[in-house]
Amino acid sequence: MVRAVSLDDDASRELAELAAAHRLRVPRIVDGRQGTAITLDGVPVVNLASNDYLGLAGDPRLTEATRSALENDGLGAGASRLVVGNHREHVQLEAALAAWLQRPAVRLFNTGYAANVGVLTSLARAGDVVLSDELNHASIIDGCRLSRATIRVFAHADLGALERELRGAASARRRIVVSETLFSMDGDLADVEGLTRLCRAHDAALIVDEAHAVGVLGPEGRGLCAALGVVPDVLIGTLGKALGTFGAFAAASRSVVDLLWNRARTLVFSTGLPPVVAAASRAALEIVRSSEGDERRRQLARKARGFREAVANAGGAAESAIVPLVIGDDREVMAVTDRLLAERVFVQGIRPPTVPEGTARLRIGLSAAHTEDQLRQAVEALRNAVRQR
Repeated sequence: MVRAVSLDDDASRELAELAAAHRLRVPRIVDGRQGTAITLDGVPVVNLASNDYLGLAGDPRLTEATRSALENDGLGAGASRLVVGNHREHVQLEAALAAWLQRPAVRLFNTGYAANVGVLTSLARAGDVVLSDELNHASIIDGCRLSRATIRVFAHADLGALERELRGAASARRRIVVSETLFSMDGDLADVEGLTRLCRAHDAALIVDEAHAVGVLGPEGRGLCAALGVVPDVLIGTLGKALGTFGAFAAASRSVVDLLWNRARTLVFSTGLPPVVAAASRAALEIVRSSEGDERRRQLARKARGFREAVANAGGAAESAIVPLVIGDDREVMAVTDRLLAERVFVQGIRPPTVPEGTARLRIGLSAAHTEDQLRQAVEALRNAVRQR
């Protein structure tokens, strides 16, 4: 019998290989509230690495909503929502989200990852063809794989390539197109109008992930689809980015949403979100839908435009709070991150496999709450750090 390599030895070998390739991930520690200025590993820094696009994560109104709910409801949900974990706060939040998005129904999930995996494994199955943009998030990729459908990956944002794949899938039981709307690493926008036209022409369903668009784009922050008058079959969004809390949701027809109770394993076999988190999310949603939310979105758009004008080679769509700055080499991007940190500015270097080989980058996340002084400091630090390459 061949002696098996121990788990520890195998893990140690792989960690050494990752370190040698400059791809070893080591988390940093944040103290205090999340915001545009944080303490990272004991050092005060300007934070340009967050998805807190509207600056709500540290908002005292969300804290107060949490405190009030904690007094009334306690902390944990206690069980899966299908057992005794379906709290009134969950039901009220789902109703509020459905009203906001102008969709028949919404189902909560504990994370965006769980939402994408749960939706795709519930709705796609053997005999179906799922057509997925090549730059879709890992949660979409894994959901596709676990669905047991046939998967066709089309070139990023290439409607011609998608149409060819749809024609080739004409005999499938069902065709499902899935795409992010605002891509999380490139900050660019999907042509959701073009995706919709192709889906209608080829009798395909459209599932969109609006994780980085809801709260930021569209009327009342309802996302890119709402901005363009597009109604996808399923819209997936998160609460942990622009809304500043935690969790995720799927918005769809009542039948589809009810089916998730029965088929979405990431929902059925998970303890429900803490009711206090749902309460904080409702408080955040009220802000997002208000005139204050409109003003925060205007401020974010203005700051994103100014930042792109000030930083050479900054990428992403004009409407996006995500600003990628491609460095290329894995080792160099982390060296730039370290140089920025020395100037009290933090931007996370992103390396493969999160992004394609040779496209390691700084993934800059802007917030409506960034001050002009913070942005000036960040721009100057970026110019200095990149100049030293």
